[in-house]
Amino acid sequence: MINKLAKAQKSWIAKFILILTALSFMSLFGVTGYINSAGSNRTVIKVDNIEISQAQFSYLLQREINAARNLLGDNFDLTDEMRQALIQAQTQQLVQDAVLDRTEAKYHVSFRPSLIQSIIFNDPAFKDASGNFNRDVFRQVLARGETTEENLVADIKRDLTRRLLINMPVEGINVPEVLRRAEEMVDNKRRTFKYVFIRPAEIKVDRKISEDEVEQYYEDFAPNFIEPERRDATVMILSLKDIADKMVIEDDEIKAYYEAHKNEYEKPETRQVLQMMFADTETADKAFSALQNGGDFYQVAADVAGQSKEDTDLGYVAQDELVYELAEEAFSLSKGEYTKPVQVGDMWQILQVADIKAGEKAAYDKVAADIREILINERLYDESYEILTQAEDALAAGSTLEALAETYTEPLLNIQGVAEDGSVSAVAPEAAFLLQNVDFIDTVFSYNAGEISQVLETDDGLAVVRVDKVAESHPKSIDEVRGEIEELWAVNEKAAIAQEMLNNLMYDLENGDTLSSAAKRYGLKVYRSQPITRNETFGNIGYADIREMFTEPLGTPKQMQQGEDYVVAVAEEDYKNSAPLSESEQILIKQKAYLSLVTDFAEAMLTSYADEYDIRIKYKLLGFEY
Repeated sequence: MINKLAKAQKSWIAKFILILTALSFMSLFGVTGYINSAGSNRTVIKVDNIEISQAQFSYLLQREINAARNLLGDNFDLTDEMRQALIQAQTQQLVQDAVLDRTEAKYHVSFRPSLIQSIIFNDPAFKDASGNFNRDVFRQVLARGETTEENLVADIKRDLTRRLLINMPVEGINVPEVLRRAEEMVDNKRRTFKYVFIRPAEIKVDRKISEDEVEQYYEDFAPNFIEPERRDATVMILSLKDIADKMVIEDDEIKAYYEAHKNEYEKPETRQVLQMMFADTETADKAFSALQNGGDFYQVAADVAGQSKEDTDLGYVAQDELVYELAEEAFSLSKGEYTKPVQVGDMWQILQVADIKAGEKAAYDKVAADIREILINERLYDESYEILTQAEDALAAGSTLEALAETYTEPLLNIQGVAEDGSVSAVAPEAAFLLQNVDFIDTVFSYNAGEISQVLETDDGLAVVRVDKVAESHPKSIDEVRGEIEELWAVNEKAAIAQEMLNNLMYDLENGDTLSSAAKRYGLKVYRSQPITRNETFGNIGYADIREMFTEPLGTPKQMQQGEDYVVAVAEEDYKNSAPLSESEQILIKQKAYLSLVTDFAEAMLTSYADEYDIRIKYKLLGFEY
């Protein structure tokens, strides 16, 4: 039963979906959770005494569809193939989970509650900013994952069971030397390829679109040819700069601020301080004696303390930049004087004052403009809020937008033909930034023609909008969209020609023709790759396709797609690589072989457990297509 599901899962879309579901719904420990309580409806999966109801399965399937939709956004399209892949992936995961749960019970595997608790408490996802487990954070994470504490504990136990009964037994296996050599031969083999590109964009279309086709496209793609609702609006903008420029700050206020913050406008005295450090008092005393005998501070630091000049010179520092044990004494010295050895922690230090720069106070007239800016910025929010309130009161009392603009001496700006996507027919340059503001667009489309909005707060200030005209959404005429139709037709026509060329080329190759002769008939340029290994690539072809082409016999054609373009490649010739692999390459090959063995053995162990149980799956109720 497990094998049957595994085979169904091998399509590329199933693997893709498995990756999505793993990213979205794997538990914090790598196992997808599921609801344990069975519903009253029919059982669709049964592993011995473990039953999964149709309601459970449908709930989990929908949850994973939502996850895929959230991950892919606008690129998500729930095709029948994707739905089948999701059903297959979900079924396989639930069967594997049930097999693990049944095996855990059969062999009486249990884990101490303290271990489970420790795993949860140490999970970074459940910790707050201080790095401690937080119950509120824990609940929020579970809520976002649409799971419960009971399900989380079950997931942890299942993961531990997997590690104990499957992962640990296979992790210690050795890679046989014969397998390693075989892998090395495979990885070391080189192969050349011939390949061609079929690029629809480069295809020339010999005919023009007919009038019947124009009309058919106009009908078939009607939703693409809808002119959205557009609106004309008039806006008054009061920027923060405008508000700031009109604010009045009295000189007395500036002087009062200057007096209250004098210390911020005083540059303290700084001193160039030289420093020697010693691990014991004997060495410090030796250096002090050398200084008393006329020694140069830098030279004594080099000879006795083993310090370079850069390590000795601390540069110019203020008093509060030195440790308190040294600060007062260093700033009591005259230029050229030095301290006695002073103990700081486990070290002994000697300081010398090499130079002194006197402190100074910034004059009022030099900082008045800066203080004015500070006071404006401090009051700008309150001033903006007061203006907002006044403007809304004026509008509520019946003021026109023109009167409001006159009150604040601001011009009125026009925006013509704005749509909900932010596109416009015309806009005053000063108002263009508003089109990037979602709230502004929402405001324009929230009022009827002739209505004035409430005051809108923007990143740059305040705005008031009046809707002047509303042009309802309507289909564009066929003449208006003729150019779009012709472009769309040309793209589709080129794609159809490219597809036909691809089909014909593949037919010729599969019936014994060579790529060179077939490509010549279709006017395609043939390229030839350098000899490459399966771990290299050419022509921007994906590594998975390269490895697949290495498994095919020489001369086997393979078609691939790169966006809108097609690539057809044929393996041409094999080479033995004469250069031996490096030690690091050999290690990588051995690791790859090890991982492959571990994966195969783990799958075999899970299958062996499953073989002991009565597994029943009602494929029809699950939605499988045959």
